[in-house]
Amino acid sequence: MEGNTLDYFKRESDRELLRKRAEKLALQISGETDAQERDAGARDYVFFRLGPDVYGLETSVVKEVMIPEEIVAVPCTPDFHLGVLSVRGHLWAVIDLCVFLGTREGLTSENPGVVLLSGGESEFCIAVDEILGVSRIPEHSLKALPKADDRISGYCLGVTEDRKTVLDGAAFLSDESLVVNEFVGSDHM
Repeated sequence: MEGNTLDYFKRESDRELLRKRAEKLALQISGETDAQERDAGARDYVFFRLGPDVYGLETSVVKEVMIPEEIVAVPCTPDFHLGVLSVRGHLWAVIDLCVFLGTREGLTSENPGVVLLSGGESEFCIAVDEILGVSRIPEHSLKALPKADDRISGYCLGVTEDRKTVLDGAAFLSDESLVVNEFVGSDHM
């Protein structure tokens, strides 16, 4: 009879131990689920520096980030067009975003990096002073900029808590004013 009583207590303590483990695992799983739900509204952005300012573009429009060997100037192009860059045999137009947006004179880096944007039929590079990396930002944490008459407000999705400006890459890719489509001479009428 004593053996049966001891077995009963052992089984009860085992049950209690298993119950506590199950509760602990349930808490871990629910904590992971909460973190996943919080991350569900977050997106990854490539951040870069233009002068003293930090900007970001959603990774869905960024094809590649690199430090180019050479950007070749092209005559008869707008002042925001720095030239072209060859990447694995494909020519990419390189845009100086500072000049295009009118935020300042131009790049400060002697050896700028480029962010290659691609979407639909449009693709080009944005020259940047420094590539900072990729960060995940929750959408709810972006604060809208007040509407202004400057050019940048049309391309801005918001500002992060640490004052990084998140730009709308799709808006750049669909902007016809970035397309250089002029012919010199009378052969192309």
